[in-house]
Amino acid sequence: MTLRRFLILFLAVVGTAAFLQAQQPNSEPVRNAQPTFKEHRIGESAQAFFSIAKVADKNGMLSTDYCRAYLNNSKVKRAIDKAKRKGESDSSSLVATIITEGCNNIQAALAGQDVEVDVRFAAEFGSGQVRFVAGRLASVRFVVKASFNDVVEDMTAKLNASPQLDVETFQNSVGAIVNQHRAMWTLPNFFVKVTELQSLEDDNIGTEVSVADPAMVKHRTNSLN
Repeated sequence: MTLRRFLILFLAVVGTAAFLQAQQPNSEPVRNAQPTFKEHRIGESAQAFFSIAKVADKNGMLSTDYCRAYLNNSKVKRAIDKAKRKGESDSSSLVATIITEGCNNIQAALAGQDVEVDVRFAAEFGSGQVRFVAGRLASVRFVVKASFNDVVEDMTAKLNASPQLDVETFQNSVGAIVNQHRAMWTLPNFFVKVTELQSLEDDNIGTEVSVADPAMVKHRTNSLN
């Protein structure tokens, strides 16, 4: 075989290999294409969630590390035992009971159970709750300190879809009529709702964001029947 024919054959083989590689389907799971909400994705495992979830007011400490240290603290154990024996309602026993319950909920989520966890243990969300079904993130609810219109604009860009807009009219606790704006996105794998929050003086005080996988939430509802 001449050198010229060898080079032509070699280049043909390399070109074919490159073409076939380009035709290979993307091996990344579809879930990874979903948008993130405060660094989390609906459907992610509790293990993935709590690998980055941090506890509030603890200098960026992971919630799992905090709970491990907290539940092994001898003073905490005594406070919990005291509350169990005597039903004490002093502040130290009450705080210990609340934090212990939250830590136990984290353990339940990691064990694959259906449970809600306060976002004190996922400080990236600020305030609200997260729900796990069968050990996977099924829904989140949190509040952002931004105007309703700004959040709707950002969410529209994130989801690459236009929302359904409506206004809910209701009477607040002091009898005033409130018009609350909402935006909703119904997508194949999850549902998003953005709700305007107002003070009693009718001032905007932030926007609530709710994201859920309806199928997962329904599964949990059915499991409780």
